[in-house]
Amino acid sequence: MAINDLKELSNSFSTGSGGARFEANIQAAFVTLMLSGGYAPCLPAWPIVEIKLQGKVAGYATDDLIVFVENPASKQKCKLLGQVKHSISVTEGSKVFGEVLQAAWADFNNATTFTRGMDVIALITGPISATDSDGVSGLLEQARHCKDASEFLRQVGRAKFCSDTVRAKLNAFKSHLKKANNDLDVAEDDLFEFLRHFHLLGYDLSRKGSIVSSLLQSHIAQFNKEIPDKIWYHIIHEVQSFNKEAGTITFDSIDKEIIDYFSEPKLTYIPSRLSNSGVIVESHVEILPTDWLNHKAANKIALAQLLGGWDEGCDSDISIVSKVADEAYVEWVGDLRDALQLLDCPLSYRDGVWYFNNRVDSWDAFGPRVFDNHLDCIGEVCLEVLGLDDPIFELPENERYAAAIHGKLLPHSKVLREGLAGTLALLGTRYNALDKCRNGKPEAIVNSTVAKLLMNANWVRWGSLNELLPTFSEASPDHFLSAVERAVLLKPSPYLNLFEQEGEGVFGRNYMVGVLWALELLAWHDEYLVRSTVALADIAALDPGGNWANRARNSLVDIFLPWLPHTLGSIKKRQAALRSIVAEQPQVGWRLLINLLPNEQRSTSGTFKPVWRKKILNDWNGEVSNQEFWEQSRFCAELLVCEAGSNTERLTKLVSKYSSLPPEAAEALLTRLSSDDVCGAPEEQRFEIWDSITRLVIHHKSFPDAEWSLKTESLAPLLSIAESLEPKNPILRYKQLFSGRDYYRYYKSSESYEKSQERLSADRCYAIEQVLAVGGFDGVIEFASIVADSQYVGDALADLDGLSFDSSVLPHLIESDSSNIKKFVAGYAWRKRWKYGWEWFDNNDFSGWSPEQIASLLCMLPFDEEAWARVEKNLGDNSGQYWKSTPANIYQAGEKTDFAVRKLLEYGRSDVALEAFSRDVYGKNELDPNLACDTLLLFGGRGSESKRVDGFQIVEIIKSLQNNPSIDQDKLFRVEWMYLTLLDHSNNAPPITLERQLASDPEFFCTLIKAIYAPKDGQVDEDPTVDDRNIATNAYRLLSEWRLVPGTTVDSQFDATAFVEWLKKVDVLTKETGHFDVAMSSFGSVLIHAPSEKDFWINHTVAKTLNERERESLRDGYAIATFNSRGVHWVDPEAKPERELAEKYRQKAEQAELSGYHRFATTLRGVAADYDRHAERILARQLHT
Repeated sequence: MAINDLKELSNSFSTGSGGARFEANIQAAFVTLMLSGGYAPCLPAWPIVEIKLQGKVAGYATDDLIVFVENPASKQKCKLLGQVKHSISVTEGSKVFGEVLQAAWADFNNATTFTRGMDVIALITGPISATDSDGVSGLLEQARHCKDASEFLRQVGRAKFCSDTVRAKLNAFKSHLKKANNDLDVAEDDLFEFLRHFHLLGYDLSRKGSIVSSLLQSHIAQFNKEIPDKIWYHIIHEVQSFNKEAGTITFDSIDKEIIDYFSEPKLTYIPSRLSNSGVIVESHVEILPTDWLNHKAANKIALAQLLGGWDEGCDSDISIVSKVADEAYVEWVGDLRDALQLLDCPLSYRDGVWYFNNRVDSWDAFGPRVFDNHLDCIGEVCLEVLGLDDPIFELPENERYAAAIHGKLLPHSKVLREGLAGTLALLGTRYNALDKCRNGKPEAIVNSTVAKLLMNANWVRWGSLNELLPTFSEASPDHFLSAVERAVLLKPSPYLNLFEQEGEGVFGRNYMVGVLWALELLAWHDEYLVRSTVALADIAALDPGGNWANRARNSLVDIFLPWLPHTLGSIKKRQAALRSIVAEQPQVGWRLLINLLPNEQRSTSGTFKPVWRKKILNDWNGEVSNQEFWEQSRFCAELLVCEAGSNTERLTKLVSKYSSLPPEAAEALLTRLSSDDVCGAPEEQRFEIWDSITRLVIHHKSFPDAEWSLKTESLAPLLSIAESLEPKNPILRYKQLFSGRDYYRYYKSSESYEKSQERLSADRCYAIEQVLAVGGFDGVIEFASIVADSQYVGDALADLDGLSFDSSVLPHLIESDSSNIKKFVAGYAWRKRWKYGWEWFDNNDFSGWSPEQIASLLCMLPFDEEAWARVEKNLGDNSGQYWKSTPANIYQAGEKTDFAVRKLLEYGRSDVALEAFSRDVYGKNELDPNLACDTLLLFGGRGSESKRVDGFQIVEIIKSLQNNPSIDQDKLFRVEWMYLTLLDHSNNAPPITLERQLASDPEFFCTLIKAIYAPKDGQVDEDPTVDDRNIATNAYRLLSEWRLVPGTTVDSQFDATAFVEWLKKVDVLTKETGHFDVAMSSFGSVLIHAPSEKDFWINHTVAKTLNERERESLRDGYAIATFNSRGVHWVDPEAKPERELAEKYRQKAEQAELSGYHRFATTLRGVAADYDRHAERILARQLHT
């Protein structure tokens, strides 16, 4: 087949601000992998030991994150340099991509920061175009699988099918690398090596519930199944804090609370003196504990304890330490450095950061050395350090991730700020340890400090202290709550501004988290339960909503869950709190109580737990008795009934929850529903209540044996109430009869489906009679306009005996703008034809009708030969009005559909016509194979998708045609080429016609090779046409799937002579055009399907061909296909399958060599060696896990 013929068959069917937040989440993802023991992509399976953020400060050009991994045995390190872009276009004109490559090229050539062969560079993106993803990935994988630059450039340069993808992406890389290389072309070897080190990583972190985010939370859940989402948010906050300071995250620098989330269970081993080794080990050196209370550095450690920690690399920290010490830092810190040399020193020092190993123990131990003047000083320091507003808020929200670059950082380190917040918590909770201070002095300092920091604070102050607020709440609960209560009352509330800072997307920063966690924490305490939860309700009332799971309304549900309350407040206190919430914020309270009903909330991620007052949790075991559960559930339900009052919307909601209500509440609801206030309300108001009751009753009656179904005696009171609430107005009373989704409401398990439908139809007719009696025909139209399924109104109207509304309905209502009225007319017409046959249609006087009206009416009637005849009779030259618009239900058409198919094809409805053939295939009916081919070709040529047919149906039609002996083979050839993307061996639907053509026609094979590859040493077209690319894509796909070896006969025998003749012709044609090597490589992949001989595992003629001296490319293709033929497989950690395959191909190689095919044997030994290397890599990975 000529290239031009293939072009005609190519078509679309056959070719088929978030950045900142995204960067933080990518960094958090790597931190999660580090903490959970996961591995970094593209690097050896070694533990992650360090993550450097904003690497430009450390001399890296690719600066978003530098991930270091380390071999646990050899301590060898390598790293990933990551540049994060939420969206990017990989084109020659992309400025952003150019900046990425400029930075990557600089790093790649910097031997001090990048080790070739070990380190990698990665562009980490969110969702990008399929062209960019496939093209770049294909280019980079091609580079990593080629032995040198020459092979790589030859393979890419000669493949036409990748002109718009792989080659276009290669040109984009070349163009930008040239600019990065001072406008000098990059040497081919350097380009090749750069691409081998460059990776494209896609992360779907831009929406909630994505695959990567789910996997990350699964990593977290291995260590903490209660609050994996909250831990994830905590990690994001931590990363953003490090980002602002361009910090480095290690196990020593990250928040210890986060480390604790991932702590492994501690194992205790039997002492060596008790082991069965029989060897008694004696200690010759007895290490005595240090007397720290009398140590020369004791006073300095006491002062250091008031600070909690600091960073020597931060000048502002040093200034604060000197102020507290009242001494120059260099002179003061000497004794502490000496103390560090002792094994049991309470202080630790790493990377310039001082911190305490156990803050509480050190506080208790050195508290007696703290005096009033020290507390006065630390109070001033807390106000000085913690009272500074974070300059990050001076930046727009989408630039805050780059605060370090913009110089918008707090002057003091995170460790000092957290240390001082911890000091406030210790002053408020462990003041007894400061026995040298005046009674009440510590509490006064902490209360005063918290009040000054938060009372009447603006939104910037609340946002600046976000991460420290849980600690503040434990330090001074009353003053913290007062500040929150005040903030809610301010006009406007600063919290409204904080809500506005929440970025789009599930991972946008949420500056309200600290307030919520602080209030959750206080809710654990009985004495603070009411105030903290009312405050949460106030915040929930302000909350405009967002994508974060951390919301005040969710916190309230978790706190009050009857089956697992996250509070130690008594039942009475919880009930008092709920009453207060309902009184203060009725809407919030109502939604909360609904969520607290039985079976409404079946899971919880928990709430934030106390850290500094954690002893309170000693009395919490997470268990609730049945009595307590039902008592609390009953209270919530009864309070709901009380709050519902006579509110129609609320009563309707409660009726829908009736089966979840405890008995007492259910009885109270029945009383309320029976009250004069409800029964005496206007019909329009009480209709929703009545409708809800009838839905509930019928639903339970329809499934009497279901476990959840209420018994008849439980439903009786509801039925009685429904009778009293039933509307008198038929438009309201019968509305529910015309809702198709509620068919089950009229189904009885004791009767057949047909019987229930008869009863439903009768009820509908009666309903329409009642509507007619009250409102006449206009009332019916009004009724049809408000019901859910108006076609049933038309159906019932048409079914009324002795009445005819033809003149009222037809023809003017056919063209109504209302979709409900059009469905009403369709239902009416369908029923009339069903009752009276086509005579009803013929009896209409169409003299005053337009062709459009006649066509519309026919479109509402069955799609069959009777309709088609009337189309021709009544529309004549205007019949196209019908064929263009008919919904064409093929299953109504009967067996003879050829006429309709041809008409549909005439008016561009090939998708509908194709549905007819799909029906015939499934019904095992005879079909016109050539008409089916024509339909497939027309459908594929239109270049658009359809909801009428899908790929599976198309494949089934083609398979049916392949088995039809009367098919026109040329048409079938064209069909298979057009739908080649759908045809493959894995789905048992190979393109057998095309494969037979390949196996029998060497010219066709050569045509495809020329379509894919440029000739050896030839020039590639600069701008191949769309047709060229489509042909090349299809050709490559066909050759990749091809399995039928030339010489194979119709009866599956092998004709060696035909094989040799086919190959001779290919040799001549491809050598003439310069395609011999690529043709042989492609053909080699087919020969893995060659038949065997009785005395040898492959046909001798094929083996002899593979052994010929000049066929090295043929052997290469065979080897690659052999290795790839394994497909997707499970990786055995012991690499047994790989070892077995290696041995299998060594044996085959030995047999080939003994049979005289030594070159072929060498290729097979190469395959065996590949499997050996693969096995070694698997075993090496196991050593590092």
